Amino acid sequence: MEVMRGLLVLVAISACGLKAQTGPPIAGLETPWDAKKIVVSLEQTDQKLQPMLARLNPQAWYDQKGAPSTYILQWQTAQQELRDVETTTKMLEQKVDSLPAALDVYFRMEALELTARNLQEGAQRYADRATADQLTQLLAQNFTDRERFRDYIKDLATSTEQNFKIADEEAQRCRTMLSQPPRTANRSKKK
Repeated sequence: MEVMRGLLVLVAISACGLKAQTGPPIAGLETPWDAKKIVVSLEQTDQKLQPMLARLNPQAWYDQKGAPSTYILQWQTAQQELRDVETTTKMLEQKVDSLPAALDVYFRMEALELTARNLQEGAQRYADRATADQLTQLLAQNFTDRERFRDYIKDLATSTEQNFKIADEEAQRCRTMLSQPPRTANRSKKK
């Protein structure tokens, strides 16, 4: 991100032929390597969710225990959301400083977590206790990583906003300089 910020400033400045002014480095933004580790950790936890979802059987809950049929739909939705998270996470791993990709992953993870929590409530009522407890543990396991990922997205958004603000300020300054009439030198020729 620092490189991108520097390039934006240099492009804006080079149009005016001005000297670069550097601001303070952006504090708090994870390095791409650290951000990738967060994403990989979240992905690994979500991969553990796949066999857990396979063990749930909301159709049996409905048929044998009178559970609402909405659990069947939520189970199918959770499986699709899990596939979506896997796909978008793979794309984010290729470019961890992409704010749109990070937001896409985050919102998909949030949707998956909400659906999985609904299934967890159903598992507590209608499934065996061990399965419900394992699902509860799995959902709680990646809370810290999700929190770090959320903080990374916030920092990435702040950094991107600062980059655009700097580029805009430099572009405004260049426009002002370029719109001023050229200075003419009143030189008198000496003979």
